[in-house]
Amino acid sequence: MLDRILGRRSVVTKELALGTTVRTPHTSFGAWENLGRGSVVQVCHPDWRGVRTVAYSFRTPVVECDDLELWGEELASDLVARSPDCVVIQGWPPGSTSFANQLTALGVKVKCVLHSSAAQHGGDAAEGSVADEILALLREGGLHGLGMAKDGLPEAFTSIGYPVSYVPNRAPVIPQSVSRSELGGPFNVGVFADPYWRKNVTTQLLAVGLMEGATAHVMLKPGNMYLREMDIVEHGILDYDTFISLQASVDLNLYVTLSECHPSTPQESYMTGVPCLFSRTSAVFRSDQELWKMTTVEQHDNPAAIATAGLALYDNRDEATERALKWIDEADRVGKQLWAEFVKS
Repeated sequence: MLDRILGRRSVVTKELALGTTVRTPHTSFGAWENLGRGSVVQVCHPDWRGVRTVAYSFRTPVVECDDLELWGEELASDLVARSPDCVVIQGWPPGSTSFANQLTALGVKVKCVLHSSAAQHGGDAAEGSVADEILALLREGGLHGLGMAKDGLPEAFTSIGYPVSYVPNRAPVIPQSVSRSELGGPFNVGVFADPYWRKNVTTQLLAVGLMEGATAHVMLKPGNMYLREMDIVEHGILDYDTFISLQASVDLNLYVTLSECHPSTPQESYMTGVPCLFSRTSAVFRSDQELWKMTTVEQHDNPAAIATAGLALYDNRDEATERALKWIDEADRVGKQLWAEFVKS
């Protein structure tokens, strides 16, 4: 069932007073009658691609909802009727606090996994506000557990009075059939991240410009006028299956971001056979120092350093991919175990 629902969601909408609409929550398990009692149910936002990918990787029933303020009471009622063992909110969609309070009042165990770093909390007021909201709810008893995907954060928050568990992401669930497209050009480089500060897209595109004959492929172009001089193909926002196929069609992917927790994009890339250079900002590949040196770059804001490291990785792509797949398998085993401990504690 999991493979069939990835990338699919409901298009049914509800009319609001101001004339706007939101989508009806989508359930990976179909009708509520199909939800087994005592199960672990996850809730995530349908448009937060990374968080949504992570939710499905834990292989439990998922509810996708973009407004828990609007749908929370209805969802809480449906969940209580099925007696889940635990509800885990991934990424804290809008309305999550009221939704968590409703479930807690009804006797349902509610937990959260937060996918942001302290750098984000300090650099983005909205991200910091969400973290404060979640931690306050944890302290007040509205949450029965909080996990963080960024290594180093759990012990830091626990030391200041907030008990936090380390819950790293599991390996992404790649579609069973990945079709590769013919993109043209001698060398195609993917920079598939949203063009905002933390993702460092402009720097990476300048790095592609230093690779002879390279064409850059992006979801959305940054607004920098000087990038018009470069060969950049914009593909737009794609559904998950189409995105994975595009990511698998390039020769090299870049994901040299400024702050990460436990990124899925590099893992997706290697799982489809394409090398990916990324930044030294997470635990991904760190335990294999040779792999870490091959697949990461130290200077995140230096286009020349990124270009040099990217081309060196491409030259060693076969060894890097083989080692990466072994690392991903072992990390997924550990992630599965830590998830089980988190939801049962």
